[in-house]
Amino acid sequence: MDPNLHQYPDGRIYGSARELFVREREMEREALVVCSDKSMGAGITVWDMDTGDHLFHIPTCASPPHGLLCLRNQFLAASQVHKHGSFGGGSIFIWPLNKPQALLRSYPIEAIGPVSCTKDGIYLVGGAPSGNAYVWEVSSGRLLKNWRAHHKSLNCLVFSDDNSLLVSGSDDGVVRVWSMISMLDMADCGSLPSFLYSWSEHRSSITGLLPTLGSSSSVLVSSSLDGTYKVWDLISGRLLRSHAFSQAITAIALDPGEQLLFSGSADGKIFANALDIGLEENPSAVSEDLQMVLTGHK
Repeated sequence: MDPNLHQYPDGRIYGSARELFVREREMEREALVVCSDKSMGAGITVWDMDTGDHLFHIPTCASPPHGLLCLRNQFLAASQVHKHGSFGGGSIFIWPLNKPQALLRSYPIEAIGPVSCTKDGIYLVGGAPSGNAYVWEVSSGRLLKNWRAHHKSLNCLVFSDDNSLLVSGSDDGVVRVWSMISMLDMADCGSLPSFLYSWSEHRSSITGLLPTLGSSSSVLVSSSLDGTYKVWDLISGRLLRSHAFSQAITAIALDPGEQLLFSGSADGKIFANALDIGLEENPSAVSEDLQMVLTGHK
């Protein structure tokens, strides 16, 4: 039995309110967070994945694709949709998970699309339609670095599992890998970052970037409107394999065991493929392996 808890003679367990609260907090729950990318009035809604219960609602928010994230499992952070043709900069709001009021509001000099953060929640990065990328220190809100990462709009930003690499994807069809260690070198704060790798094998806009976790943490999956996903080795920079679909791919996701890759297409279909990360003899050759197709979306 937990030494902080005690037992009555009849078998009932008791403990201080603080002790019981800590035990409850240690039991993590999964939640589904949904946000509109068009209507500010739709806001953000959060449901419990186990029970389906509605947990809470943030009434005013519209975030672009890849613009919403969970920060340290304690906060929600979202860049806000910037209407085409409107003037002014961008905005990023941060809310605690138990309150609908924004704890922090940040106003960058230009509109921000995708955002991503390190696992420890120390750094937040954002990408702009101009192709510029920004790195902030979350605790202070200080802008640490900004640079021209791509020639066209940034669509996706992700960190590698160990937070050492930042990966960016753009409308220019290029995926680039950046070293966070070099980027945050304070002795060289005035210089512009240079990428480790720049992959231009996709023929259209990048729509998704997925770093794998666990034992295969050096692998990244990218998807594109060209109807393909590609698997890359983050250490060597090599293309491992490529898979083609009949429709543009707009989103990708991995199952928790990282055995299946789910690819959402422009016509509403979801394709499920076994994720084989071994190097093919000809990785540039596009494969069309057997797959499961899920339908129902329109």
